Amino acid sequence: MKNLRHLSIRLAAGITLLAALAQSSLQPAQAAPEALAFSGSLPDVKNIEIENSHVYDYTFTTAPTDWWVQSGIWEMTNRWSCSPGWSWFGGRSAGTTEEPAVAWNKHHFQGDFSLQFYFAFKHKLPVVPEIWRYRLADAGVSFCADGKNIGTGYNLIIGADNNTHTFLWRQDKVVADSQAKEALLPTVADGFPDDLNILHRRWWYVKINKIGPRLECWLDNKLLFTYRDPKPLTTGQFALWTFNNGIMLSRVQIYYENEVRPVLVKSTPAKPVIKVASRLAR
Repeated sequence: MKNLRHLSIRLAAGITLLAALAQSSLQPAQAAPEALAFSGSLPDVKNIEIENSHVYDYTFTTAPTDWWVQSGIWEMTNRWSCSPGWSWFGGRSAGTTEEPAVAWNKHHFQGDFSLQFYFAFKHKLPVVPEIWRYRLADAGVSFCADGKNIGTGYNLIIGADNNTHTFLWRQDKVVADSQAKEALLPTVADGFPDDLNILHRRWWYVKINKIGPRLECWLDNKLLFTYRDPKPLTTGQFALWTFNNGIMLSRVQIYYENEVRPVLVKSTPAKPVIKVASRLAR
């Protein structure tokens, strides 16, 4: 049992490193994973379970208790008006206001990480009854932020400015910008796509790697840009958000180096003071 436990730890460590640095533009010598070798009797690989304390994997099949809704409406909701039986965890701007819909992960992280998630757009609230349209813009993710204001960290905004740019912000400054085709979302006319497969049934895959001062932003396994921060932000929380829109999340994975946990101090209650009234001597 001891050897199996050691094996599971080493397997988990190697897999985490590979997942976090997959398709990274780092040189192989800088990102070499551990090697594993077996001798003697081989374990039944089909029955091996690998656990790791440095991964959070959300498929939203249970209540999203690790997430805090700051604004907008977030719930298990249908993605398509024509098929209400297909539901995922999603958020949208409330009512007709143009407020952002922001959901924060409650955990605080420090150091290197790889954030990976799949998102899609929700049918927008009907402009005309029975007519539903899409708005392909402003899918945002904030990281290394303070858990209250998305502007305190980095922000990757896919399809910003009516889907003309994809930006990386560092607090209040744009540090990377792409107008390349692979960095933008499909273009639709009047909210309706010509080909439903390019939008109606599609999920986008986003990956953000932070390795020291270096940030890598990927969309559908294509590197959008990299940024080396001379004064990197190293600690904070993640938030997924959109503006005047609705997004759906099918899976969110966080591979992290360290988690900053609150320090809980156990206080010792003071001993009760018991006053005993003495009888007066007769």
